[in-house]
Amino acid sequence: MNMSLAPFMTLPKISELPDFGLYMDQVMTLMEKTYPKKPLTKTMINNYTKDRILFPSEKKKYTREHLMLLSLIQVLKRTLSLPEIKVLLSPISADLSKGEKASLYTLYETFYTLFHGALLLAEETKGSLEAQSPQKEVRILLHALLSSYFAEETEKLINTLA
Repeated sequence: MNMSLAPFMTLPKISELPDFGLYMDQVMTLMEKTYPKKPLTKTMINNYTKDRILFPSEKKKYTREHLMLLSLIQVLKRTLSLPEIKVLLSPISADLSKGEKASLYTLYETFYTLFHGALLLAEETKGSLEAQSPQKEVRILLHALLSSYFAEETEKLINTLA
């Protein structure tokens, strides 16, 4: 992977996530290690639980499935609003509350498979834009244009779920 992508965002493999319960402080340590730039806070995790984006912990312990959801939230929170994240993840959280894990595992595994390729494609696009204009101001405008384009496309997709 290109070096400039490495610090941008990571997504752990399912097998890299602990398969035993973690207390909140342990979850915080793991999230801070995995996502040092903008880690989740205890308050955020509690709010995600209150909003039913994240299913409740089991005897104050967080499972691998909690960590998978928190990893997805970590990716989403950079660009989506809380209501948009809720539309996407609350049905999965509801399934997990009923002991149904398949929808989360399918979503996470599929996203993990496509994750690095999508970042490489973004890096190629960035390189192409930089080659077209050495002027930073123009590149900023082009990046903002692409960001707006994908924000609108994301909103359209979320609206199909709502």
